[in-house]
Amino acid sequence: MSNSTTGFDTPAPSAPHQPFPPAPEAKRGNGLGVAAMVVGIVSIVLSIIPILGMMAFFLGAVAVILGVIGVILKNRKKGMAITGIILGVVSLIIAGIVTAIVAAAVQAVDDSLNAEHTIEYVVKSNGAASVSYWSGDGSSNVAITKDWKKTVQTTGFDLSSVTVIGDLEGATKVSCEVFVNGESVSTNSGSGDIATASCSGTTASTK
Repeated sequence: MSNSTTGFDTPAPSAPHQPFPPAPEAKRGNGLGVAAMVVGIVSIVLSIIPILGMMAFFLGAVAVILGVIGVILKNRKKGMAITGIILGVVSLIIAGIVTAIVAAAVQAVDDSLNAEHTIEYVVKSNGAASVSYWSGDGSSNVAITKDWKKTVQTTGFDLSSVTVIGDLEGATKVSCEVFVNGESVSTNSGSGDIATASCSGTTASTK
């Protein structure tokens, strides 16, 4: 005997219930990131100050290290950590530039203080006169009856001066000139009874 149909459709089986995925965990604050940014700001400020900028080499490196650690921490905000890394790197670059400039300036001053200079005194006279000049170690005097020259070697910053005075019954026309490293830095002349001329300069008068 065959089974008879009921005339009703058999409902299709329903799909199994799919649970909603869990909500992502909210990112937490990043203390290392904050520290990296603060240290980076301090290192930037110090990096532009000569001498104190040396501290920026240490603080800039600390900012970078803290920032990198802050970036690799899971589920932490990254913005401040990345900012700290950038500030740390920039402070290291600025500190390096400022330090190089300061070192170059110090070297230039040292070279200037230890540079050798040639001072030449040139005196012209039409008769007897007395000459007083700075020799680098003190003042020297010499009596002349005609044109006269003197070369002095000196180191660093020094004065250069010469004065010529005609004798009472001697020169009636005198002149002087000072050369530093071959460059004229001062010239003067005088005439009449007891003719007088004075010239002066420094080793800083020329390059």
